[in-house]
Amino acid sequence: MAPESVDDRRPAAGRPRDPALDAAILAAAQDQLIAHGFTGTTVEAVARAAGTGKAAVYRRYSTKTGLVVAAVQALQRPPVVPDTGSLRDDLLACAQHFVLPDRRPVLVLAGLLEELGRNPDLRAAAYAAIGRPPAVAFATVIDRWRARGEVTSPAPTALLAGIVPAAAFRSVVLQRQAIDPQTATHLVEYVLLPALRHQP
Repeated sequence: MAPESVDDRRPAAGRPRDPALDAAILAAAQDQLIAHGFTGTTVEAVARAAGTGKAAVYRRYSTKTGLVVAAVQALQRPPVVPDTGSLRDDLLACAQHFVLPDRRPVLVLAGLLEELGRNPDLRAAAYAAIGRPPAVAFATVIDRWRARGEVTSPAPTALLAGIVPAAAFRSVVLQRQAIDPQTATHLVEYVLLPALRHQP
């Protein structure tokens, strides 16, 4: 795709965006994150790889942070809030969000997570879009089963809901791999469930 002309960068009001270009920009950003991490990713390089100009990228994302977070989010499955009738099965369903058989989402996510400690704006945006939703799913399940009397731990729900996400993101950062189905099951059965059921 040829770079946009100056006229192309000032579309008429209401002109629909090109879905193919949207996808190309996100794919290019993902490739940049894998190859260079957040610091080495530039809007100029993303635009060039997508076959367009920087103006087209900035029309969609006002900052590099917004672009990168969207690129990572595009590869994430939306978290679900299950209600299977079983505390264990609900927790296992939530944990499946972090089981990523495809390597690409893991490498893209790693390129973002490695920068979080140095970039407060990125950390806040990434948490809101990527970290918080699966934790909210766990919290919703935990609060539901707390109301049903199955969760007896006095620990705060937010603390309990972060156990599996913390382990999953740690695996991505340190090992550049997602947790596997067996690890997800072990986290639920041997870590989270015992933490939810208070033993005096």
